[in-house]
Amino acid sequence: MIKPIVKIRRDADMFMKRKLPILTFLAFIFSLIVTVFPTNSAYAAEDDRILDIYGDPITTNKDYILVDKYLWVTGIPFEKRVAPVGQNRLGITYEKFAGWHYVIQYKNSSYYGTAEKHKDTKGNEYYGTPINFEVPAGVESDGYIRNNTPITMSMWIGGPNADAGGTKKYVNAGNRSWIYFSDQSRSTLTVKKKNSKEIDLVTGKTDYLRDKLGRPTDWYNADPQQSSYGVTTSFQLETSGQPFANQDKLWGISAPEDYAGYELVPLP
Repeated sequence: MIKPIVKIRRDADMFMKRKLPILTFLAFIFSLIVTVFPTNSAYAAEDDRILDIYGDPITTNKDYILVDKYLWVTGIPFEKRVAPVGQNRLGITYEKFAGWHYVIQYKNSSYYGTAEKHKDTKGNEYYGTPINFEVPAGVESDGYIRNNTPITMSMWIGGPNADAGGTKKYVNAGNRSWIYFSDQSRSTLTVKKKNSKEIDLVTGKTDYLRDKLGRPTDWYNADPQQSSYGVTTSFQLETSGQPFANQDKLWGISAPEDYAGYELVPLP
């Protein structure tokens, strides 16, 4: 009765000896697959990259024209006033007011100067002053822009570089104020992906306080039912709202998000 048991054990030992090389081979093949093919997280990181209007990844320290996708038309719902990719050709630039350089975009190309006309990488003409996305101090980056990427935004004011008399300045944006350029300070903005070729630039959060009649007020007189708290604000463009103001001039301001975001036009 003992011999069959011994035979079974010997057969089992032989099977394991044969099985071990097979398992080793399969483990080797699996390691090759993992090495050659990226993991799901690698695909996700690549898929989450923001693209320019031609489908190439946006990178830091490269010249782009930042173009608002809002369509200044009437007769259609606000949520549909978003221009197709590449249709809007007027981008942001700067204008000096009261000693400060403010972010501005015009509704008419005639307001842009000769130095604000550019050919993109495909030879199409756009208007504006080039911007660069840069990495804030202390932030690690692989150079690509993705959803929730913190960035600073720079622009050469007065010339395309220092040799041409320009001064590199950075966007300064409060939670709910007009946006200006400065060479003394800079704001960290957060990229929010609307789709692969459209973004918002988040500037912060703020409270909009109103009294019982819906009028702007202070904390003491604020009505919780009429007020809005913790509202996310982003880089927007609006007319100044002043009497007799030029309605063709859209000034940069931190305000609640709009239906339309921005697209980036690559320059050579």
